[in-house]
Amino acid sequence: MENETYRMPMIGDEAPEFRSITTKGKINFPEDYKGRWVVFFSHPADFTPVCTTEFIAFAKRSEEFKAINTELLGLSIDSLHSHLAWAKSIEGIDWKGQGKVSIPFPIVADITMNVARMYGMLQTVAKTQTIRAVFIIDPDSIIRAILYYPMSTGRNIDEIKRVILSLQKHDADLVSTPANWTPGDDVLMGSPLTLEEAESRILNAGDDIIPYEWYLTAKREKPAHDYKITSDRISLLDGDGREVAFIEFPEFAPGQVEVTHTIVDPALQGQGIASEMTRIMAEKLISEGRRAELTCSYAVRWFSKNRDYEAALIDPAAEYAKAESLTGMACGIPKHRG
Repeated sequence: MENETYRMPMIGDEAPEFRSITTKGKINFPEDYKGRWVVFFSHPADFTPVCTTEFIAFAKRSEEFKAINTELLGLSIDSLHSHLAWAKSIEGIDWKGQGKVSIPFPIVADITMNVARMYGMLQTVAKTQTIRAVFIIDPDSIIRAILYYPMSTGRNIDEIKRVILSLQKHDADLVSTPANWTPGDDVLMGSPLTLEEAESRILNAGDDIIPYEWYLTAKREKPAHDYKITSDRISLLDGDGREVAFIEFPEFAPGQVEVTHTIVDPALQGQGIASEMTRIMAEKLISEGRRAELTCSYAVRWFSKNRDYEAALIDPAAEYAKAESLTGMACGIPKHRG
């Protein structure tokens, strides 16, 4: 077995099969996960600092992944008992004062390193520890994306989720997603295959088609939801008239507002609603000549990633700086109200 060699899986391959014991019982992979997306990720070792923060982050977001039909599956080459002890230890950690978590997803015990070798998780930097590999596997058990990180760098959970949403968008609508895309942003049409098709796109472009060049055509995403918009609030109501999402931006001085809350019902998270509401608000403020100060942490992050909308901000540089530490966030205690 030690001399057995494996070809490293590639995008488009079927996910290599294995049976294993995990912290949630035995699994037959990928058969047990048919019909669902999977984030299969490795970590160098149990009881290590970076891995611990990653597991906490994945645990906090696990319901978001389930909402987009995605399961999480971890692995390291430690034993089952080590995994169980580490998972139990994590339950006692309150990372950044954000609350304690339990680990809801399985961790594969791979003390023989067979699965790690099969998936190319052992590389020259360390033969006895797995690097931080991420395999995104679709409901048909096909590998759709592969991400590799060094041992010293923790993974970005937002990016992993964004990749899944991009792949799901492609599968549903046969479109591609541009750089820095998030749900609700414009998407890209495939390159035209004939001169006639290229000319037709430009001549017949409608409100939802944006032809930048003959080979670069964007398609505007139609709003997925209808919103109630007032001077200082954008709300999404469900079929029963119940408010299930909102963004609030009360005016504290003439022409100046404070973005104080962005709230989305947990059952709707992962659908791009918060991003869509923030974009609508930004466009509204710009068209009205008003400017915003941000005390909502979500809004700070959104604007720092969507700098085309900085005209909506009172002091863009100050707001971008907040994104580094998220300091100065009121989130419930608006500082411009008496």
